[in-house]
Amino acid sequence: MSPAELERVRGLRQVAARKGTARRRVWRTPERLPRQARLIADESTGSFLGRLAQLNHMPLEDLMGLVGEGGKAMQPRYTEVYLNPGALERLAALTARGPEVLQRALPSLAPHRLLEAGPGPVWRWPQWEAKDVFLVRACDLCAAARRHPSDVYLVSVTRWRVCARHHRWLDNLCEDGATWLPLQNVPEVVRAHRDRARLERRLGAGGRALFADALHITALWWNIPALSPPAWQARGRLLGEEAGGDLRLAPLVSYPETMRLAWMLAGRERRRMRGTWSVEHDRAWLAAVGAMLEEWQMPAALALAPVEIWMQHHSMPTLHRSVNRPVQGKWRRLPAPHPHEDVSSGAHLERLTCLPWRFGDEPPEADETMVWSVAGRA
Repeated sequence: MSPAELERVRGLRQVAARKGTARRRVWRTPERLPRQARLIADESTGSFLGRLAQLNHMPLEDLMGLVGEGGKAMQPRYTEVYLNPGALERLAALTARGPEVLQRALPSLAPHRLLEAGPGPVWRWPQWEAKDVFLVRACDLCAAARRHPSDVYLVSVTRWRVCARHHRWLDNLCEDGATWLPLQNVPEVVRAHRDRARLERRLGAGGRALFADALHITALWWNIPALSPPAWQARGRLLGEEAGGDLRLAPLVSYPETMRLAWMLAGRERRRMRGTWSVEHDRAWLAAVGAMLEEWQMPAALALAPVEIWMQHHSMPTLHRSVNRPVQGKWRRLPAPHPHEDVSSGAHLERLTCLPWRFGDEPPEADETMVWSVAGRA
């Protein structure tokens, strides 16, 4: 290439660079919006932005234009919006709150959920993706008591939540009029939910992981009607036909048994992780679980199969060097047991569990040794 041609190419590149600089938007710190939305713990960022736009009588698209650059704003009931650090700073300025205040209330603004930092503020609102979480509508009675609109969506690690105050089962169905189920006729479900909160509060990450495992052992029992205890059908009848399909009711009707099983798993894991567990202990523990299944009128010999598979997952070396040994005491914190250590506690339970079954999966087929296949949808 001749010197003249090189000079021409260099000039074209400089012109293109100047044009790119001219097109780059200058983002000045936005002014505080005149009306502010109160923060709600665990609310989705999309739900909060929707309330903020509504309070200030502006289209959601206009508010998102103040937050940063992105695609199309979606309905908060369907998916979640994610911000990068620059967009978080702008949202903080619009709400006159520090970024750390917003991050404490809105889980999707946590540091590990932010988009990569770039030259400008950016948000992404994917059409069908809420990353590793579910969006569940908040109890409208709780919202009304705090002078919030009823259409508040919360980030949840399960497809459902329980309002223990108003005895309501809330799930992630997005249809109008399908927001909650009454639990007055099944108070044991509310007690189970409070029991789960106690388990996770006392045991921490280990409690969350073991509840996830118990829930998915229960899922296999539910997927095979011959293994399901009679109490589940009885609870379904108490809820009535208006409650909806079987899959919606599955985690609800099985909640009490799931919690009893979770406590059994936790008792085994604490002693195993302390190194005070033996093969004889395992035999006695499995017999105790079998007795509990017989109490529930389940065919224990078959229903123990997923429990035994869980035991295989939890029979590996108990601790990595970076994990502290659980201290003495029944209610002391329990580290997430292997193979759960590397899974975020903020992830939904379908990712947190070490088991492959989900409610509604096709039942696994037994192999030649009569051990359940662990194949299934992730």
